[in-house]
Amino acid sequence: MTLVRRTLLTLCALTLAWPALAGDAPEPAPDDWFPGEFSGNVTLISDYIFRGVSQTRESFALQAGIDWSHDSGIYAGVWGSSISFAEEDNTFLEQDAYVGYAGEIGKFSYDLAAIFFYYPKENDFNYWEFALNTGYDLGFSAVSFGILWSPSYFGTLDDGIYVSTGVNVPFPIDIPYGFDLALDVTFGYTKTDEVIFTDDDYIDWSVGLVVGLPKGFSLDLRYHDTDVQQDIADARFVGGLTFSF
Repeated sequence: MTLVRRTLLTLCALTLAWPALAGDAPEPAPDDWFPGEFSGNVTLISDYIFRGVSQTRESFALQAGIDWSHDSGIYAGVWGSSISFAEEDNTFLEQDAYVGYAGEIGKFSYDLAAIFFYYPKENDFNYWEFALNTGYDLGFSAVSFGILWSPSYFGTLDDGIYVSTGVNVPFPIDIPYGFDLALDVTFGYTKTDEVIFTDDDYIDWSVGLVVGLPKGFSLDLRYHDTDVQQDIADARFVGGLTFSF
């Protein structure tokens, strides 16, 4: 049981116990008074890269999120990251809210989601995305494919799509003390109605080593690149440390 859920259960128990103090006998509090499970994550990363493009001008970012999921497959969550688009821009924060439905059919997985991107200091950038992500477990590796559409990509580029694919290959070695390793490769293609950099489309890719650590920590060491000839989208190595709870 996660820390968040234990806290919620404690608060609920105290609330239900209050009538007993007034002389009324309360009904026992059910263990599953609130359906689903909560989880969270906190990340410190050397550069926040979003589809190949730096959102922090090649500097560190602090990120955090909380998620709720139900056995039915329905889930929802919020996530945020520090950002810095330009020196003359006041935008300092990205906040995402999302809801979706995920499930599995044998080794095939699917995920339908709606995501809202919110920028408190620059509302012109706010926009919706609607995504379908799929995956297939091959045993020795897992492959993925996804496509999303936005009616107003990044708030300013009108219709946009993003197509992604990837493969994750765990290293078949037994490492003690809760460590594990995996090679993760991604490829993406962005297409919009308006010009993004010098054209209306671009590609991005990354190759990463994902290290599972004890106590809920993980380390992602990754090389990013695009076909865009601009500083914020050029090749770079990025490291991120995540704590999940």
